Amino acid sequence: MILSDAEEILVIIGGAVIIMAMLGNVLKDYRSMSRDAKHKVAQKERDENYVRKLKEIVDQKNEALQKELKKQKKA
Repeated sequence: MILSDAEEILVIIGGAVIIMAMLGNVLKDYRSMSRDAKHKVAQKERDENYVRKLKEIVDQKNEALQKELKKQKKA
């Protein structure tokens, strides 16, 4: 026997602790990446809504300008 029973138990416990620490880090990284991905999707939706609102405003201003130009041509 190379290792005594106590040493084998310590090696097993140490290995288990290392594996649990690695799993904890993987889980923490996964949660962080998921949170970042959700944040990016939410930001993209906010940006798209903002662009739609701006487009509506520009379209309204354009229509008003076209009406004004038609009035000026008639006069």
